[in-house]
Amino acid sequence: MDDHSREITDIKSFSKKETYTAEEKKMIMDRLNEERLIHQRAEEELQGKKRSFTEEEKKKILDKLNEKRLSTQKREEIKKKRLHNKKRYKIANKEFYKFTNMEREYYIEIADCDKINTRASIITLYYKSISEYEVKKKDVLIKTEIYSDKFFVSYDWVRVYFKAYALEDEK
Repeated sequence: MDDHSREITDIKSFSKKETYTAEEKKMIMDRLNEERLIHQRAEEELQGKKRSFTEEEKKKILDKLNEKRLSTQKREEIKKKRLHNKKRYKIANKEFYKFTNMEREYYIEIADCDKINTRASIITLYYKSISEYEVKKKDVLIKTEIYSDKFFVSYDWVRVYFKAYALEDEK
């Protein structure tokens, strides 16, 4: 008995059953899917449908892909510009960037810069107290915008007001 005739007798025996094992279900579903695909292809050929695109459709698809690529590239360039060639500070065995033009000298950990995106998140900024040896923390809301190379910081979580700040450049 060859495989095809054995399979046919298996299918006939399946029709008498009420419940099926997982293997039997998989075999039935595979067979049904195969039959569906055969019928679908036959109908498409009869209707003259082909899976080819017109030149105009191809151009639209390529334009969309190019637009996505350019958008991603621009975001990466701005992100690089935001963090490239900035002065690094080493405090307590950690590396920081320093913000410019803030109410005090706030520092942000370099590892935290990668976590910041267009959605506001809570990040810890560090500042030196009166005694230069003690470093204190302040949690702020911070985000970036795709059109700017600055960080947008809000000191208050309740009354959110973002103000743009840049990092100190290397001299």
